[in-house]
Amino acid sequence: DDDDGRSESVARVEYRAALGWEESELAARRALAERLEARRRAAPPQPEPEGMDRVLRRCEAVELADVEGRKVPVGKGEAAAEGASVVAAVKKTPGYDLVRVGNFGERDDGSPPDIAFFHNRPTLSQIYDEATHRRQELVKQSCGALRDVCDRVFGFDAAKVTLFYERGAASRFVRQKLLFNLAPVEQHKAAKGLADVRADPFVYCYFYGLCVHKLAHFFDVVHGTRHDFFMSEYRAHHALNWVQLLLRRGFEPAAVEREYRHLLWAVVD
Repeated sequence: DDDDGRSESVARVEYRAALGWEESELAARRALAERLEARRRAAPPQPEPEGMDRVLRRCEAVELADVEGRKVPVGKGEAAAEGASVVAAVKKTPGYDLVRVGNFGERDDGSPPDIAFFHNRPTLSQIYDEATHRRQELVKQSCGALRDVCDRVFGFDAAKVTLFYERGAASRFVRQKLLFNLAPVEQHKAAKGLADVRADPFVYCYFYGLCVHKLAHFFDVVHGTRHDFFMSEYRAHHALNWVQLLLRRGFEPAAVEREYRHLLWAVVD
């Protein structure tokens, strides 16, 4: 309703996916499920050391709940709600106006494209005007860099990351999902006059910084010391993989560190 109490109509446009999208999506999901199952078989979950539950039992704030036949320590009473709502800072960023274009990939080995891509709705026509904007090319090149960083550095399947394009929007960690904005990659590509974004280390550093930041949110959604700790842990544990990736792509790690330090050691959005 407006200030005069009159109802305003909302214009809605039905979005219809392109032909063949459903088949592509199902194939991508099957491939992801197969990879996840293979990883679980190769490295099954390990139980906590014996004695941990006995330590927790001595705490009045913890009780053992029955979860699928196993006793799992959980908070009880006031302790269960302690820290449930913590406001460390308030940050306002523009919202999204996105439409799913489809799944993209850089590989030509017959595997299904498996990285979801969304585009800003008011400028959606740009993704289909390849002669002018070459945005589909940008997405495919970015998929290659993303897979390098996610799979080779962090051991995190790139198909679990969603890419999108919207100028001025921040990359997000939303409902346990990672959303990475390609607008900064396109801007850097234009500024450097690159034919392929992978010819410059920026895209790798950008995705590296986003992964460090957003993956740490799986442990704590609040920007605080706990989140900072896990960011440091990700950098430390995967430093060798990161250096090896840079060398494999023909970049000098020390030079990359000097030029893109702000992407490697700060909170990247």
